[in-house]
Amino acid sequence: MNTSRLERWCDKTMSVMREQQLEACQDRLSRCPGAGIFGELCQDEVEKLFYFSFYAQEKRAPAPTRQELCEKVLTHVSQEACFLSPREDELVKRMLMNGGQAYLSDWDEISAAEGLISRLWCALEVTEEDHAVLRLEESLFGLITQAMLSEKYARIREKIFSFDATLHSLLYLSGFLHAGVPAAHLKAQLQEDGDGNTDLYIARYLKTAFDYVQTGQGEILLLHPGLADPDHLIHTLSQLQPPETHLTREMMLGGMNGILPEEVASCEAMRGALIGAVRPEYGEDEALEDLRMMAKQGARLSEMREVLESMLCVLPTPRMIDALTQLHLQTVRWMGMPSAVLN
Repeated sequence: MNTSRLERWCDKTMSVMREQQLEACQDRLSRCPGAGIFGELCQDEVEKLFYFSFYAQEKRAPAPTRQELCEKVLTHVSQEACFLSPREDELVKRMLMNGGQAYLSDWDEISAAEGLISRLWCALEVTEEDHAVLRLEESLFGLITQAMLSEKYARIREKIFSFDATLHSLLYLSGFLHAGVPAAHLKAQLQEDGDGNTDLYIARYLKTAFDYVQTGQGEILLLHPGLADPDHLIHTLSQLQPPETHLTREMMLGGMNGILPEEVASCEAMRGALIGAVRPEYGEDEALEDLRMMAKQGARLSEMREVLESMLCVLPTPRMIDALTQLHLQTVRWMGMPSAVLN
């Protein structure tokens, strides 16, 4: 493996990528107007909100007027409230119970906040104390509350909960998924409660609930958050015969839990070896997850050791190296990734 590949792994561990995503998300949000679409806005601010929103991404049309955007949001909000990502749903309920606002503290909340701003439901305010406060548009309180109290909402959320768990499991097993088949499956399940915009709501839910890339043809590819090089994995799989995969109940449950039964022993050994040895900016679980994701993508043992050493505040011990070797050997690779070879 060449030096550039080695350098790439140090910059492309799961924790580093998450930090980069957070910084990019914060940068995008910092350029949004502080007022929402139902506030007093000049046309320049309306255009900024529009081009940040899902409406611009979906239609690729010129910016409408503020009134037209408000009407679009009011038309969709009751049905769209049923299709929020789990984090968005939680954040909206928190705002409804707290007078329409919520202080943001971690990655998942900031990511969910971006989704709600993209729906034009919310605006973000940064206070003088540098606190990020998400505010729900007051005009939507009643419509959202009424929607969330409906039987339709309960039915759709139950199906989305099951669908969400299944997709997270499949992503752990494969690294990425084309969204077309699962989206069509979810739409079929929701036929009783859907409408002419169900495709749109499902696409927004997928974009806010999962990491993804979008092809030039507008297709959505869902990604596991630890996948450092989706282009490489997709290209590799395109050169192979479609694998015959028989998913067992144990595999699906392991995927939902984020660890397969055959991976448990090596993970526990690695976690035990890391206790008290990682640098202050890391936790043992975070360091272990970075190393596991490297193994799933076919990183060499020498590369994993390089990253391990960068995480430690002590020299690696023989116990750590032995645990790392077992983690490298016993972690199940994503399809198309090289099998474990000691090097």
